[in-house]
Amino acid sequence: MHFATLEHTPIRDITACMNAAFAEYEIPIQWTEESLQQKMRVEDIDLSLSVGAVDNGTLAGVILMGADEGNRRVWDGGTGVVSAYRGQKLTEKMFVYILPTLRQAGAQLMLLEVLENNKGAYGIYERLGFSTTRLLHAYKGDITIAAKGDYTIETLEGYNAEELATLRDWEPAWQQMDQRIINRGASVTTICTRQEGKIAAYAQYDSAACRVHQFAVAKEYRRKGLGTALFRHIADACPGPVLIVNIDAGSENTNAFLQAIGLEKHISQYEMIMEL
Repeated sequence: MHFATLEHTPIRDITACMNAAFAEYEIPIQWTEESLQQKMRVEDIDLSLSVGAVDNGTLAGVILMGADEGNRRVWDGGTGVVSAYRGQKLTEKMFVYILPTLRQAGAQLMLLEVLENNKGAYGIYERLGFSTTRLLHAYKGDITIAAKGDYTIETLEGYNAEELATLRDWEPAWQQMDQRIINRGASVTTICTRQEGKIAAYAQYDSAACRVHQFAVAKEYRRKGLGTALFRHIADACPGPVLIVNIDAGSENTNAFLQAIGLEKHISQYEMIMEL
């Protein structure tokens, strides 16, 4: 068994390893080479900062690592170990191997997310030095509530991400950060409604995937039906149940709103960080 970064590893080998590792996951995940490459592009995965455990030419485990501009923050975008190799502490060994490379690249902080029910993985990350920052909820379901009020919903062809950020009470997780929205390109539609000439509420979603990435309502315009109008518009544009993930559990207003419009809690996971 040896360890190496993944920039020279064929995508077919990484895909095969990830599929084998996640086949027994709480929510089984399977990728094609194309869908995994898309995930890497969207999540800013850098294979030169990612690591694999190799046994006689076969990938036994991987950590796909994302990095933001300047590599100050890195994010574990997928840690998987093939079942036949579990019990050998490969996750810990891969982290130990890649840490010097991450620090040399300028990384100061590492983030990851782990399912609330995955006690084994949570314990591994605690032993490695990660601490929990917050609990994140995912919601899914049909929007059952009608729009309240006659609000005009506008599609934004261009927008100022910093302006939209001023409406939020909490910061998005890695996959929903502004850069990841930009990376998704034309698959994301940004809508808003205005009050007194300025954006009072907005949402960003993928109608084909029925997935909402971001939404927020300015504090002074809450409880007036603006958020409901946005989600009613999204529901009408989507062919199936709406999904929204990584909602900060500490935001009582956000979670209460999502439940009030008909969505049900799907899964929960911990966001964890470690200073490098």
